[in-house]
Amino acid sequence: MKSKFKTSETEIKHIIIALIVLAIAFSFVLFSEEIFRSGSFFSYTPQYFFYTLIAVGFAFVLHELAHKFVAQRYGFWAEFRMWPAGLFFAVMMAFIFKGGFVFAAPGATMIAPVTETKNGFAMKKIHITSEKMGKISLAGPITNNLLTLAFIALSLLAPMKVFETGAYVNSWLAIFNLLPFAVLDGKKIWAWNKAIWISAMLLSIGLFIISGLVGAV
Repeated sequence: MKSKFKTSETEIKHIIIALIVLAIAFSFVLFSEEIFRSGSFFSYTPQYFFYTLIAVGFAFVLHELAHKFVAQRYGFWAEFRMWPAGLFFAVMMAFIFKGGFVFAAPGATMIAPVTETKNGFAMKKIHITSEKMGKISLAGPITNNLLTLAFIALSLLAPMKVFETGAYVNSWLAIFNLLPFAVLDGKKIWAWNKAIWISAMLLSIGLFIISGLVGAV
């Protein structure tokens, strides 16, 4: 199983745009009191953006890139694509509701069971199994759990809102994406290996509880 990580200018552009928009949208939530305190948008400062970029933005994008890297290890074509409508509504709803509600659907990693041949032009099909799809799907929640652990450690060393929020958001995303419904990662993991799904869900719930305790200290 060869590692052939590939990207494109289009994917890089989509990732950057998604990161920026998500940071803006969630900053309205995390710093709602500061931003909307006077009822004016101009109370916004760059500090809110950069804090949210660290705490929330990478939680979404690294989750998607984890899917991409595992898929590419299997030889599949895989690239992140933003969803413009989802990003637009994320900002608009967070702003309209003054940080009280946000709808976050930045995009997804598009995966196709095909790969480029040596000449770089023709495509050949690759057999996809429930195990491969399960492992590709598991990569996202596992990445969020690793980020949760990192943020918990950072918050213990230096208690800061950005670290506490990062731990909370990543642990919540792991649980949400592990739900075995619709197009979520959990459905594919459950179809592949139920024991692994149960282990991943228990781990995510445990980290969610710990992140809440850390934030309350």
